[in-house]
Amino acid sequence: MNPVVQAIQTYWSGRSDREQVLLAIMFVMLAGLIGYLLLARPLIDFHQQARNDYAGSMRLYRAIEADAETYRALSSSGAAQIGSGQSLRSIVGSLAIGNQIAIARMIPGDDGSLTVNIERAETRAVMSWLIDLEERYGVQVMASTMDREGNEYAQISLVLRRGGGG
Repeated sequence: MNPVVQAIQTYWSGRSDREQVLLAIMFVMLAGLIGYLLLARPLIDFHQQARNDYAGSMRLYRAIEADAETYRALSSSGAAQIGSGQSLRSIVGSLAIGNQIAIARMIPGDDGSLTVNIERAETRAVMSWLIDLEERYGVQVMASTMDREGNEYAQISLVLRRGGGG
């Protein structure tokens, strides 16, 4: 027989019935604690994190849905005034000032596009500005990225191009 097992059997047989019962209860409780810490707790934490991620995704979905509805409402209330001899840069800058949007950078592209970076602006003002650009001057958004900051503000990067190519 293994010397370790033999030592355990000797120790066990040297204990009284009461001590054996107490030791058995202690080992069962210890096994339960280890099982909880190694198996159940990580599963519970994973489940809670999944619930939090889902709740955050739903909040973001509802915010995007509300912004899309705002965009539809603003776009249906505007009037079209296409055509202008102004440069794309001056059109974008003047309408941004009118909508109280601070543009951080405007970088003209070789293909007639204009990359516009906005560090922090109100989401509704940006939507209204983009609608004005499209309806009044035919300026279209070719690419965009938007990082929300809270419920009302966003950091935005846009690539704009006039519908007529310049």
